Amino acid sequence: MKVKVIRRVFQLAVLAVLIAVPIYTQNPIEWAPSRIALGELPPPRVSQVWGDTWSFSFYGINITHPLAALEAILAAKVVYLPLLMATLLPLAITLLLGRVFCSWLCPVGFLLELNQRLRGFLREKGIAKDVKLRDYRYHLLGFTLALTFFFATPVVSAFDPPHVFGRELFYLFTYHSVSLGGIALLIGIFAFETLASERAWCRSFCPAGGLLSLLGAKRLIKIQKKKERCVLCGECNIACPYNLRPVELGIDKDFNDKTCDNCGLCRDACPAGALYYTIRR
Repeated sequence: MKVKVIRRVFQLAVLAVLIAVPIYTQNPIEWAPSRIALGELPPPRVSQVWGDTWSFSFYGINITHPLAALEAILAAKVVYLPLLMATLLPLAITLLLGRVFCSWLCPVGFLLELNQRLRGFLREKGIAKDVKLRDYRYHLLGFTLALTFFFATPVVSAFDPPHVFGRELFYLFTYHSVSLGGIALLIGIFAFETLASERAWCRSFCPAGGLLSLLGAKRLIKIQKKKERCVLCGECNIACPYNLRPVELGIDKDFNDKTCDNCGLCRDACPAGALYYTIRR
């Protein structure tokens, strides 16, 4: 089976949850205290389900992105044990599988991946360009964490695209409005990637993805290649959204293993079946 098919199931499930949660929760505008006092409405119930990809709670079970927890600790300068406990599941997944959040769960990554079709069309027409960018994710990660520590307020939380996307869905379905800043950020990222550089945010700018790359650098499960099967066709290089050149796996020591997010696109594209998932020895 193609890995892409399985990934799509996970990506669509996350997107469905992000839409269903704000629809399920009560609208605070409609539950005005004056209307309750007049007997027009019953008292609102407290929802046991809330959150997005940054922090999520389901009937007392809390799951928090590692960067969200790190930002909260640096801002408050206090280590809160329940917050650390909430990061255990994402940490375990990252240590085992690498930064699969980016390729399997991130709603913005899912939409940016779909956006590659539009970019491919515009590229054929000579409209889209190929701007080469360095990897600034670790620089931005260190810079934003330093700002969080010195100004005692989370910084990445304000502009992390998956979190912004979740917030905008909450605003839309709860308050029937969206924020200008959040929508402008998302449109700006999509426009830049469409016209200038493919998957630029995930590859070069995302501090959350940078932290997950560091945490998953020694992951147990990764893509590997059977050299005797490889026909050097280069189809895997074309499929890789980060230009990592999977065809050089096991040959070139400069292959950027940390950036790979185990999306499996190179595996699906390989006509000889030379690429496969393996457990690191």
